[in-house]
Amino acid sequence: MDKPILYIFNISHYCEKARWALDHFGIAHQAQHVMVGTHRRIARKLGARHGSVPFLHTAGGVVAGSSAIIDWGESRRAADAPSLAGDDPQQARAIEKRLDDIAGVHVRRFYYSDALTSDPASVRPLFSNGLPLWQRIAVTLAWPKVVAMMIKGMDLGPAQGQESRAILEGELAWLDGLLADGRPFLAGAQFSRADITAASLLAPLVAPKEHPVYASVVFPPALATTIVAWAQRPTMRWVRQTYATRRVLARMSCGAPAPA
Repeated sequence: MDKPILYIFNISHYCEKARWALDHFGIAHQAQHVMVGTHRRIARKLGARHGSVPFLHTAGGVVAGSSAIIDWGESRRAADAPSLAGDDPQQARAIEKRLDDIAGVHVRRFYYSDALTSDPASVRPLFSNGLPLWQRIAVTLAWPKVVAMMIKGMDLGPAQGQESRAILEGELAWLDGLLADGRPFLAGAQFSRADITAASLLAPLVAPKEHPVYASVVFPPALATTIVAWAQRPTMRWVRQTYATRRVLARMSCGAPAPA
């Protein structure tokens, strides 16, 4: 195969993490948008043990999960692309894991608890983006069932959304504390996988203009209010700055156009 294929949901912040890492490494790849409900079948067909996006189809097999994709890319990065291991690899991985397991999960739950209960029609175009016409039609027809499945599968609702918001408050306080000493990056003096993880997974709470999707999203009321309330937190300012200084450069290094 000419290029590895990265299977994604355009809205997914974990998929953004994988895309950013591949761009950072200068690894040319094809982003393949998949229709919700078919991604698990595609993953199984390609040999992945788990069906969640993102997964990367390579000449050597399937690499599943954003962290595993970063591991795969480390040994295949362009000669001029710096490592994402950081100057303290153990700390970088520990921060990444905490962000993956807590912040990423609750950003998603907070968003969908509001959007899928207050205005589910606003979410549908985000799942149709990049799909061929017949799949966009299929998403539209199946959308009520998809919404019900997501609400049940991710335990969504107003109370759950507020619970996730409170958990995110605690995680942002932790990140604010890390940045309090003036460090430019989360795990030391080098830009690392911890930084890409934090910026990507928190991007829905910031909607940076350099993001390929969130900059044009109309957010539901509870999340929109929270974005304004948290905008001047040190971590949110850091996410905006990281996107402004790092995301566009990563896309350019991979030959991808910057968002308009």
